[in-house]
Amino acid sequence: MRFYGLAVLLPSLIISSASFANDSQLLLNRVHEYGIKKCDSFISQNTKLQGNWNFFINKHTGGMDGPATEVTITNIWGSKGDTVKTESTYIQTAKNCYLRETWTLTNPGSCGDNIDGNYWYVSTEMPNKDYTTYKNSGGVELHAKEISVGNFKACVQEGSRRASAKHG
Repeated sequence: MRFYGLAVLLPSLIISSASFANDSQLLLNRVHEYGIKKCDSFISQNTKLQGNWNFFINKHTGGMDGPATEVTITNIWGSKGDTVKTESTYIQTAKNCYLRETWTLTNPGSCGDNIDGNYWYVSTEMPNKDYTTYKNSGGVELHAKEISVGNFKACVQEGSRRASAKHG
């Protein structure tokens, strides 16, 4: 009976462990399918699949200044009321790997309640527009917009960054 139980259970355990493959490796395998094969460490350092994630990959045709492969990973993670969306565009050229990443966070409540004044300061007030621009000590910009629907308020925060590295 034990042998029969082990014979039935073992294949399902092997299938289960395969389905829980390392998220980073899963992402790299998908990026390889789209043609970026020389930027593994750069991608692993810059795009993390967080808990409760979905990701989508799009390949862009053409190139910049010669042959290049460009792929955009849209990653949506978190839970209702606390969701983050990032778009990471990786470009592999003959010598380097490049990244342009944008993010959008939507939090319930006012922007005053959601943007930490100890970390961010107002860099550009735009009273005639819907956005206020903030910066942090590292020079990262954050554009925030407060929206209201009835009694419900939400703060939409958007930002971006660029990075590059040699192949590897």
